Amino acid sequence: MLSSSVTVVIGISQPVSSPQYRRSFTALAVIIALTLFLYKAELAAVDQFTLQLGTLVGQEWSAESVRLKLRWRDRESGFFTLSAARFTHVALPFPLLSPTIECSQGVVNDHMVNCEQGLLKLTNPLLDNAEFPLQFSWEKETQRFHLVLEQIKLIQGQLNLRVTGTAQAWKLNLIGRKLSLQRLPKPLAALHITPPQIAMAGQIDIDLNLAGGSEPVSADWQLRFRQLELSDHAGSFVGEGLSGNWRGDLRFLQNGYRGTARVLLERGAVLTPFLYFEPEHSGLKLSLAYRLDETVSKLVFDQLEYQEQDVITLTAAGRIDLAPTLRVVQLKVRSLPLEPGKVFSRYLQPVLAGEFFEALNLDGRIRFELEQDSVLKLKLEIDELNIRQGVDGENFQLAGVQGELFWSTGASVSRSRLRWREGTLLQRIKLGPAEATLILKGTGIGLEEPFSLPLLDGTLRAERFSIIQTDAGPKVDFQGYLTPISMELISQTLGWPPLAGQLSGMVPGATYENGLLQLRGVTLVRIFDGDILLRNLRLGDLFGPLPILQTDIELKALDLETLTSRFSFGKITGRLEGRIKGLRLEQWRPVEFDAWFATPEKDPGPHRISQKAVDNISNLGGVGVSGALSRSFLRIFEEFGYDRLGVSCRLENGICHMGGIGSAKSGYYLVKGGGLPRIDIIGFNRKTDWGVLVEKLQQISEGGTPVVE
Repeated sequence: MLSSSVTVVIGISQPVSSPQYRRSFTALAVIIALTLFLYKAELAAVDQFTLQLGTLVGQEWSAESVRLKLRWRDRESGFFTLSAARFTHVALPFPLLSPTIECSQGVVNDHMVNCEQGLLKLTNPLLDNAEFPLQFSWEKETQRFHLVLEQIKLIQGQLNLRVTGTAQAWKLNLIGRKLSLQRLPKPLAALHITPPQIAMAGQIDIDLNLAGGSEPVSADWQLRFRQLELSDHAGSFVGEGLSGNWRGDLRFLQNGYRGTARVLLERGAVLTPFLYFEPEHSGLKLSLAYRLDETVSKLVFDQLEYQEQDVITLTAAGRIDLAPTLRVVQLKVRSLPLEPGKVFSRYLQPVLAGEFFEALNLDGRIRFELEQDSVLKLKLEIDELNIRQGVDGENFQLAGVQGELFWSTGASVSRSRLRWREGTLLQRIKLGPAEATLILKGTGIGLEEPFSLPLLDGTLRAERFSIIQTDAGPKVDFQGYLTPISMELISQTLGWPPLAGQLSGMVPGATYENGLLQLRGVTLVRIFDGDILLRNLRLGDLFGPLPILQTDIELKALDLETLTSRFSFGKITGRLEGRIKGLRLEQWRPVEFDAWFATPEKDPGPHRISQKAVDNISNLGGVGVSGALSRSFLRIFEEFGYDRLGVSCRLENGICHMGGIGSAKSGYYLVKGGGLPRIDIIGFNRKTDWGVLVEKLQQISEGGTPVVE
């Protein structure tokens, strides 16, 4: 059997402009195949046919050195190859070099062009492979086409593409499996897209469906992600082990787009500077219905819902400008009633630094509304909230907190009201019911009017109180006073020996900033019918593991009878003055001070001291008693007169360097006698172990007799 071949060279000088053939390389093949049909009737005896078409140009594409080679098996089927040296399209960021379609099982007749088994070869910087299987068909009468591309290797995964329909109504299905996000920057760079400034790893699967005609009309997709790792350069936004899916759809309208999206995070964790996300049980769910304008510069979402089952449900609506800069134009967010303890522990506590927040516990019910337009506004409704700070609330507790809080970044804001049923401070100090009227604006909170807090049987009155949040933490300012509180009640509350009298005080100014509490000016405390003045008070790390207090204290005219009457120390009458310079407490234990206490120079008296007080003073470390009568004879007297008494202690490195009101033979006077029977108490030890001295004082306060060695 003889075979023959024909080579035809055709020059096309005008663009191929039929609208249905502008958008795909498959359409180009069909055009060339149709050209072949013009010759088919006359070339029936030819079994090999080659067309060299040169350069073909469409309105959006061009192909150079186009060549079609056909080898017939019979009148309608055979093998054909379509190739070009270069193909460009406005939708492609780079030209395709040497694209070639090889069809080993093809059908070409007056009604259709079909390739049941083909191969597409091309060189490009986007894909990981240069050839992949191809199937396509085209029906002349219906103008329907069908295209299948398989095993497209991209970012270590694989894509399969299927396109069916006509130029007026087509559908596209893209399936991607095991695509590596770590390799994503390379194809993005090839597409001239700036990669996001974030490190990514993990795999995704994608199913994408598009439908349209002369323009796309709809899209829907599902993206499944597994073990995603995300991190910005600063490490402020981090995602680890993220698994879940993202479903969405989009409709192309005349004036823009409308769509929905649903995201489910099943596993993993996300850490931001503001919030922490870690799904449990049914996962974290986000759903959204939105609209975009035709320039994709304005986003409107009519309905957004975020939900974590049994923890939080939020709904939102708003408008956002996407270009030229990202800006929230309007936003409304509302929550269903929620348990603040769950939200705080799951979303906020992991990102809030400091032991204060680590030991903060909340329970109750709250709901909130957040709005933003020209200003940002927040409304918080609180119902039966209980607050505990510290282990089992050891630092403070508030119970039955209720109220409405209004906050705004604007110039005006509604008054907020907050009230509670009861509370405790340091586990022992009872706080009564109270109500505060507040102004919450910007980064600050302040009292709108003076506030009274029942405290034991007195009242703490705040004339001024404010909190301002700074970059370094909260800054607190306070001015107020304390109405008289029974010392007997204070001693019972704190587990002290019974005390008489009352406690009251004035605080001209106090601030708390950077973990440091400071008192401005002189703080006055009225107690034991006298005054205690505190100067230069500084308290650092108040709620931390090592609180440190430093201050200078001055005592004026304290009534010793009131002070000693409730102690086992023994009764003493008269007044007492003194000072404590450089007092330093660490973990509420004295480690350093220079103290002096004595009878005032012009104290009118009466000055009496009981036998029990004499014994206890005498036993506080190497003390001697002398007088006009023998010591054994002094036992018959219950109390004595004295001229002055006093003691000093300078504490350094756990040693108390002691002194009295004057020098005596080989020692110092602790009590200088006056009248008959005369009694002097003289101290001999100049140095005493502070811990031992405290133990002796504790024994005395408990009614025992200290052991003197």
